[in-house]
Amino acid sequence: MTVADHLTLNELWRRVKKAKDPIEKHRFLAVYHAKRGLTAKEIARITLNTPRWVQETVRRYNREGPEGLRDKRHQNPGQKPKLTPEEQRKVLEALQAPPPDGGLWTGPKLRGWVERELGKKLSLYPIYRLLHEMGFALRVPRPRHAKVDGEAQEAFKKTSSPRSRRRGPRGGG
Repeated sequence: MTVADHLTLNELWRRVKKAKDPIEKHRFLAVYHAKRGLTAKEIARITLNTPRWVQETVRRYNREGPEGLRDKRHQNPGQKPKLTPEEQRKVLEALQAPPPDGGLWTGPKLRGWVERELGKKLSLYPIYRLLHEMGFALRVPRPRHAKVDGEAQEAFKKTSSPRSRRRGPRGGG
């Protein structure tokens, strides 16, 4: 494996030692060992990567120099928001009032509102993420069994003693 003469062996080792980012440090270490003459398989064993990763890292170093080994994920701003700040403000205003068909706001209801009022077709994931970012929480009624006997429950509450008054170990032993 040939390594371009961007940096000397000592300079590569200094980059390994002074790199703050672990990804960058790892990549410089691979290039350092390649410059020492190790094979991709040997370097892969040292760096706990695949020989293909080693070859790609050295190829990137040869093509772009030391800058090519930087972790560029830190500069990635990510995907732009689906709704502008103005549209988000409109959504927040709409959520302050009940939905057009009454009841509580749900993800599908809000998605329909966004499509009708803002002209944007979104899946439910961005809708739920937006609600979460705005501080809204899921409200679900407490589950009730379909065959519950409410009168029997109330009678039980009136006749049984609270647990805090019981004495002795729980197992009865």
